[in-house]
Amino acid sequence: MKKVLLIVALVGTCTAAQAKTLAFGVKAGINAPHLETNLADVKDASGLGFHAGLFGQVNIPIIGLGIQPEVLYLNQSISYINESNESASKSASYIDIPINITWGIDVKIARPFIALTPYLRYSLSDVTTFVRNAAAAVAPPTKQEMNKFDYGIGVGAGIDLFSKLQLMGRYSWGLNDLVKDHSYKVQGFTVSLGYIF
Repeated sequence: MKKVLLIVALVGTCTAAQAKTLAFGVKAGINAPHLETNLADVKDASGLGFHAGLFGQVNIPIIGLGIQPEVLYLNQSISYINESNESASKSASYIDIPINITWGIDVKIARPFIALTPYLRYSLSDVTTFVRNAAAAVAPPTKQEMNKFDYGIGVGAGIDLFSKLQLMGRYSWGLNDLVKDHSYKVQGFTVSLGYIF
């Protein structure tokens, strides 16, 4: 009888541990991209965007490590001004696949963590450029050929609260040129809020 109770207790403990270490969720947030380019006449290039999607979460409580793969829809727009005071905006949509490698400490109701995040993005659209000169005349939209794949690395931090909510911030560096034949690399901040099921 004691052996049976011991086995039941062990199975229950393993099941509870698994429930705590494996989870799924949804998340959404905003992006603040910045364009790094070798074009000499670009004075400022920044913008705003949003993202939303799903994630999985696997945590190992004893050593604090975790992996959080995500599949997100990401849209971002970047506006820039050149030395002639002409402005332009570039927007694009992506399927974004970041893999967050986290390390954190469980402190009762919270798990603060840091993250290293390699990512891969696939473009769903061409880059559309709207050029406007100082006289506010708008040129017809033009399309530039762009690389369908983008990739990079990010570092960030966040916190899981009550095993239900996740707040996370990250700064990412794009390593691939966004537009072919030009140096267009995107970097910037991402802030997101997630709900863990």
